[in-house]
Amino acid sequence: MEILNVRRESHERLNLVHETIYQYSRPVSFTPHRLVLRPREGHDVRLEMMTLETFPPSSIRWFRDILDNSIAIAEFNQSATQLTIRSEFIIDLPPAWEGNDPPLLVAYPPSFAGIDELATVPYRQFTYPPEVERLRDWLANHGLSPRTGELRPIFDDLNGLIHRTIRYNRREEHGVQSPAATLDLATGSCRDMAVLLIETARTMGFPARFVSGYLESANSMVGRGSTHAWAEIYLPDRGWTGYDPSIGRRVGPGHVPVGVSHHPRGVMPVSGSFIGYGGVSSPLVVKISTNRLPPR
Repeated sequence: MEILNVRRESHERLNLVHETIYQYSRPVSFTPHRLVLRPREGHDVRLEMMTLETFPPSSIRWFRDILDNSIAIAEFNQSATQLTIRSEFIIDLPPAWEGNDPPLLVAYPPSFAGIDELATVPYRQFTYPPEVERLRDWLANHGLSPRTGELRPIFDDLNGLIHRTIRYNRREEHGVQSPAATLDLATGSCRDMAVLLIETARTMGFPARFVSGYLESANSMVGRGSTHAWAEIYLPDRGWTGYDPSIGRRVGPGHVPVGVSHHPRGVMPVSGSFIGYGGVSSPLVVKISTNRLPPR
């Protein structure tokens, strides 16, 4: 019999506050809102505490969706001219990697055995099927088309290519650009870059998914952070591996995932609507701040 002893090491902790504010010219009522705000826990992330509150007050119930995301449904019974959703949490951070990420060698083509083959199907289906050949040509033009039997850092190279050729643009519009639009414009948000990476990985037969969450940054440390998105590629014998093309590196301790989906619309942080004649009186305000805490 093998006995696994789990020992909690003392790691730094991250305190994050996320506030979303909508304002209206007249009182309106609100439909139930779907909130994807709770960090995903695992062997590398432990949630120490979390609070979630709204104004006007709401009743909140939690459930796990089919993708195992923690979802909160906020139900309101009061009208108001402002809707505020505020969440705060503290998580343990895994130890940071010292130096640059070593190359991660990946075998091509991918091979999935048994039940894994069936489970990967939704993550290999294209969100933008008409653009598949465009992405394959783009890879070939940059000398990145993989070859059978090859073992090389396919996704480190692809992640770096997107980071070098696509200029980051913090778009406030809802939704994402198609991969072709991102290539044509040579600019995009973190969401757009993630979708480009996801769809390109799928052209090579690798399962890929969209991740919504947060990134600790210089902006978040002074209260001007924003929600973030990146991609995860499923690598045989390694599992889901995060790549963030907006910074050109693999995912590290400063990334905090809250939701995953095979489609970028599946894990919007806040979704819902209002009922009434009061128009939106000011732009949406999102405030995200982070603060490092010492080990317990």
